[in-house]
Amino acid sequence: MKEKTSSMDQADDLRAFERRMIEIVSSLQPSIRRWRVLLMILIGATLITFYLLITDDSSSSSIYSSLVQKRVLFSVSFFFLICAFLFGIHRKVFASSIIIGRFQYILADYNMSCDSDGRLILKPRPTSYLSGST
Repeated sequence: MKEKTSSMDQADDLRAFERRMIEIVSSLQPSIRRWRVLLMILIGATLITFYLLITDDSSSSSIYSSLVQKRVLFSVSFFFLICAFLFGIHRKVFASSIIIGRFQYILADYNMSCDSDGRLILKPRPTSYLSGST
């Protein structure tokens, strides 16, 4: 009887751990979407202004510094893109995959893993072979 309650306690603990992992991953999703949208806007603005900059025939004979001065939009968008990367937008965009990777690394010691939503995956126990048996 005691063994049955012990295994039930372990199952409850695993369910509680799984719920907490799902809660952590799902709480990150709204902020990750916002950071992805911001990154896409910055990349799009930089690419569009760069395209407009290189296709402008009137400034093809100028040097690079005068091109940057003439094209303030490109300078501003490129500056904001660089600042976003310096402040770690790339880590914020991939935060859930970083956390899931850390979960999987730790859970591997316990013969478990998790999917991208944070749900536990129980792996079969490794079979141990007795030395000396053929």
